[in-house]
Amino acid sequence: MNMQGEGFRNRRRAPRASILLPASVVTMSAYQYLEVVNISPTGAKLRGSPIPGIGKTAMFRLEGFQLLCKVVWTRDNLCGVRFEELIPPRVLAKLREAGNSAELGTVTPSEQQAADEPASSAN
Repeated sequence: MNMQGEGFRNRRRAPRASILLPASVVTMSAYQYLEVVNISPTGAKLRGSPIPGIGKTAMFRLEGFQLLCKVVWTRDNLCGVRFEELIPPRVLAKLREAGNSAELGTVTPSEQQAADEPASSAN
């Protein structure tokens, strides 16, 4: 298992939450669709192919939220990004909830409420 990256070590400053959500990473040369495997206020682990190269600056987009990030490590079809700013706690909680719902194949309370509304109210 060869890990590539600048001084890579397990030096996480914030706990990560395991989630599984589609995201996109936009660099100057590519628009890539990847999956978020885990996320914290400071960064995320992404899976997909192709992945951006180490050192690339990109716009990370997930569930209507976006912020700048930098790719800090890569391995096979995985990469780690460090965010330029911390994800606010309320946004992180929403992403974790969405990821857990997607992972379990369930819906959020607001999605359930929308599904339960009578179709006749749309007229």
